[in-house]
Amino acid sequence: MKIDIERLKQAFGASLKVGPVAVVDPSRGYRIKLGEGANGPFLSPWYPHPESGGENSSWVPLSVGQVVGMVNPNGDPRQGFLIRGGFSGQNPPIADDAEIVRFGFGPLTITAVDGGLIVDATSPVTINAPTVNLGGAGGQPVARVGDIVEIGAGSSAGQWPIVTGSPVVSAQ
Repeated sequence: MKIDIERLKQAFGASLKVGPVAVVDPSRGYRIKLGEGANGPFLSPWYPHPESGGENSSWVPLSVGQVVGMVNPNGDPRQGFLIRGGFSGQNPPIADDAEIVRFGFGPLTITAVDGGLIVDATSPVTINAPTVNLGGAGGQPVARVGDIVEIGAGSSAGQWPIVTGSPVVSAQ
């Protein structure tokens, strides 16, 4: 009975651990720093990416230094999985307002607040869709440089191409 209790204590002690991500590999997953040894850090075995697949899936990679929890059923890390562990001094939160939702991907942030969406990007934003409605469905059509427009009155009446456009918004 004493041996069984010791085995249970050992398995329970190994069933949940917390540590920072030390190594990232998109195909293999993550190794977690479990401690420091004479020859450098002591690392966990590889853990799979902690996201879900299926019809509704996500891919938000962990970064080095991010704190995670390691859940090891029966104490065996070969059957383990990771749980995102929150923020740390090295990885602080990107917002401090409970009324917004914000996602950060390096220099890109997407913020949902007051029924709106704010995208802050350092590179062009591309939307691939069969139709884009600016300002809501049923709005006025938007013309592009080179499109022919009908001028209904005045000395310029007739069909003419648009020759200049927005320096910020473009369409194909």
